[in-house]
Amino acid sequence: MMFHLGFELPKPAPPVLDHESPDLTQGEFKILKGQIRKNAVLIDQYIQRLDLLVNKERYPHKELFIERIRDGLFLLMEENDTFRKVLWKHYQREACASAGENE
Repeated sequence: MMFHLGFELPKPAPPVLDHESPDLTQGEFKILKGQIRKNAVLIDQYIQRLDLLVNKERYPHKELFIERIRDGLFLLMEENDTFRKVLWKHYQREACASAGENE
């Protein structure tokens, strides 16, 4: 086993991002998947919070702070849907490209 000093470790390569390309780079792909996972955790927390406040604590459904939580929840859900659509198109392009190579 070898130990390295902090300055001896290799620097991680920054993700390659190409906004001109219709296909996703590996860095963009990782960013999207990571953001979908983070949003899913936040969505779960928002749902638990709403369940606690509305169903267990019996706050009125139209309270201002509950509406703000709902607005944030809907925004996160729409963002995740958009990210999933982009990933689905990426998967379809990869499948078409690999099918074309197999012929």
